[in-house]
Amino acid sequence: MNNEEEIRDRLLQQEAEELEIPIKSQTVPFVVKLACVLVSLVTIVYVAVIGESILIPLFIGFLVAMLLVPLSDFMEKKLKFSRLITSFISPILFSLFVLGIVFFIGKQVVGFASDVPEFEHKAQVLFDQGADFISEKFGITKQAQLEYINKEAIAALQRNSKILGDIIISFTSMIASAAFVFLYIFFFLLYRRHFVKFMVWCFRPEHQNQVRETVCSVQSIIKQYIFGLLIQMTFIATALIIAFSIIGVKYAILFAVLCAVLNLIPYVGIFSATVFAAMVTLATGEPSDILWLFLSVIVVNSIDNNVVTPKVIGSKVSLNAFVVFFGIIVAESLWGVAGMFIAIPILAISKVVFDAVLDLRPFGFLLGEDDQLTPIFDKYYKKITTSKDVENSTIENINNEVIDSNQKDSESTK
Repeated sequence: MNNEEEIRDRLLQQEAEELEIPIKSQTVPFVVKLACVLVSLVTIVYVAVIGESILIPLFIGFLVAMLLVPLSDFMEKKLKFSRLITSFISPILFSLFVLGIVFFIGKQVVGFASDVPEFEHKAQVLFDQGADFISEKFGITKQAQLEYINKEAIAALQRNSKILGDIIISFTSMIASAAFVFLYIFFFLLYRRHFVKFMVWCFRPEHQNQVRETVCSVQSIIKQYIFGLLIQMTFIATALIIAFSIIGVKYAILFAVLCAVLNLIPYVGIFSATVFAAMVTLATGEPSDILWLFLSVIVVNSIDNNVVTPKVIGSKVSLNAFVVFFGIIVAESLWGVAGMFIAIPILAISKVVFDAVLDLRPFGFLLGEDDQLTPIFDKYYKKITTSKDVENSTIENINNEVIDSNQKDSESTK
């Protein structure tokens, strides 16, 4: 944390020095700049679409490699291993960790699948009770209810078949690309100093310190974000296991871990897992258990958003909610489920780069929160005032004019 604070202080000092430099007049017309931005966006989207099979494993490998850099450095400095050996051992240890989680979830799913016939029977009983209630209270026969449900079910399957197919294809492609991800992690760890030297060399010598600090900031924010997610998942899984066990939810461990894993997809993931758990709970428990289940998820999610996430992830990943939501939608439309998982790290890296380049800082501000510091804007632009401020300023001006008029009248009378 001390190194991060020193880097932040140096960046603030550098920004303060830049404030003393007058802003240059804009020589490029706005229409030309707008055309360049639009062409760049179209090019980025086109490359992202046609290069999906290459870019997704590449980004995942880059993110995991940044996470494993401290482990690789530890083995090189403390254990005296060579760079080649540490670059090979680190992804192996990470792969074993992921396989352990997959094995644990798979074991829970196998136990859940064995009780599916029991769930279907209880669901049928609940459906018959609900149909009898509707028939008695509203006069709608069971046959009419079944016809309506079948019609809506067919329409829903037609609408969601494409989404379900995309999810299956996405997960299948991710599993098929696991070997490429492993190789990308290995090469990123092996040639990390080579890549940093290349990025520094792309800029002028007087900018090398800023480039190095930006690279360090990107690495720091990725580590902070991924480690924070692991701690966040552990907290959510542990808290929900305790809560679901107290409520009496069947397969509490499975649903708690599912909520924790799907929480990687903000807003959408934990809601989907909770609805699925509620459906199973309705078929296996009492209706009142569903209320306690939703209440426990809301409480745990509130603690996570207001206490755990600010502490473990921090303010460096300060993306506003609209950008996160919109970025997830765009990433899902381009890269499917895999894009939803890596959308936030890409946005966070983009914000770090935008904040480091003077001409791109407005875009960094657009991605961030509204309360972040903007010294350049405060110095060279007028502050945006509210209607109340304008009203107070107008009243003050009128009062000053009245005072001046009275003074002039008194002087003319004398």
